[in-house]
Amino acid sequence: MNTLQVKLPEKLMDVPFYNERYVVLYGGRDSGKSHAIARTLIIKAYTEKCNILCCREIQTSIKDSVHSLLALIIKDFGLSKAFEVTKDEIRCITTGSKFIFKGLRHNIEDVKGKEDIKYCWVSEARTISEESWNILIPTIRKEGSQFFIDLNPDQEDDPVYQRFILTDRPDVKKIKVCYYDNPFLSDTSKQEIDYLQRTSPDLFRWIYGGEIRETTEATILHNIVVHDFDYIAGKVLHTGLDLGYSDPNALMQCFISDNELYVYREWYQNGLNPDELRDILLNVEWIRGRDIFADSSRPEIIKLLNATHKLRVHPVKKSIGSQKDGKRYKWACALYLKQFNKIHIHTSCINAANEFKKWSWETTKEGKILEHPADGNDHSVDSIIYALENNAFRWYSTHMRGNNAN
Repeated sequence: MNTLQVKLPEKLMDVPFYNERYVVLYGGRDSGKSHAIARTLIIKAYTEKCNILCCREIQTSIKDSVHSLLALIIKDFGLSKAFEVTKDEIRCITTGSKFIFKGLRHNIEDVKGKEDIKYCWVSEARTISEESWNILIPTIRKEGSQFFIDLNPDQEDDPVYQRFILTDRPDVKKIKVCYYDNPFLSDTSKQEIDYLQRTSPDLFRWIYGGEIRETTEATILHNIVVHDFDYIAGKVLHTGLDLGYSDPNALMQCFISDNELYVYREWYQNGLNPDELRDILLNVEWIRGRDIFADSSRPEIIKLLNATHKLRVHPVKKSIGSQKDGKRYKWACALYLKQFNKIHIHTSCINAANEFKKWSWETTKEGKILEHPADGNDHSVDSIIYALENNAFRWYSTHMRGNNAN
C-alpha cells in the first residue's frame, strides 16, 4: 500500500489514532474538523475492511452529505484507483470497505437495521435531535466501533452539547479547534474572518470562535416565558396535531387571553404507526369532544382517526401566505406568533419549551438570515400553528393586506 500523506492541523494529527468510542471535534468554522474526520475514515477504509455510516439529521439528497468531500480527499490522496465512487456510495476496491450516507430524521428505521457499522461520522452534529441520538447510539454496537462527531456549537441546550461537551466521560475524546489552529487556511478565509471580527464581534465569536450563544439573530420568538399557570375560565381551547412517524407526533392545546398565548397541554411521541396513534389518542381525556386541527398532508391518517366517531380531526387549509409555497405559509404563521405580547408555556410542556425557544429563521453558511423558518425540531410549533390557523388567517388578512397577503 502507498504511504498516505495526511495534511492536517497539528492539533488534529492524532485523530486517526484515538481509541475512545466518541471522538468529538468542536469549535469554529475553517478549523479543519471535517477534513480531519474525512482523512481519518479514508485511512481506515483503505487499511481495514469496515462499513462506515456518514449521517446527519436531514439529508434530502446526496449533495447534502459529506460524499463530495470524501471523493475530493480520495483524489487528493492519489487513491482514485483504490476506490469506486458511485452516486450513492463509496467503496474501497482493495479492502471491501463501504461508505453509506443517510439522513437520520427521515431514514431512522433504515439506520436501525444497519448492524455491521464499525465507524459512524455524525456531521453537523449540533442539529441532531435527542430522538435521533437515542436510536443511533445503540445501533452502532459492533465491538470496537467508534463515532467521529463534528459540530459548530450553537446553544448550550443542544442535545450534542449536553451529551458530549458538558459532560466528562472516559469514553469521549473532545477537542476544541478553531481557525487559528489551521495553518492551511486560505488568504480568502483569513480576510473574511478578519472582516467579521472587526465589524460584528458577537457573530465572529460564534461562527469562528466556536462559542455558544443563548439566543441568535435568527431566533424567531423572543416573547417566551416558561412557568406554571392555570386555565383562564371562559377562554377557547385550541387543539392542534402534527403527524409523524420517524418524526414525533405532537398534540398541543392552547388558549389566548389579552393578546397573550398560553401553551397549556402537550402530548408528544414518535415511532407510532397509525393504528397505535389512533388507540392512544382515544384515551387522551383533554381532547374528547374537541375539534382537532391537523396537518393536511396526511389525509389517510385523518380519515382513520375520524372513523372512530370519537375524534373530530380537521385538515388545515394552509391558506395563509401562499397555498403553493409551504415556506411562505410558515413565514406568515411565524409573523402571527411574533405579534403576541407574550407566549406562556406551561412547565409540563417540556418539548414545546425547548422547540419554541430554538425555532429560528433559516440561515446560510455565511450567516445570512432568510425569510422562512428552518426545517428542524419544530413539531410542537407546527401543532400550535395548526390549532390557531383560523385566528392567524384573520390576523394576517387584517394586518398584512397589501404586504404579501393573498
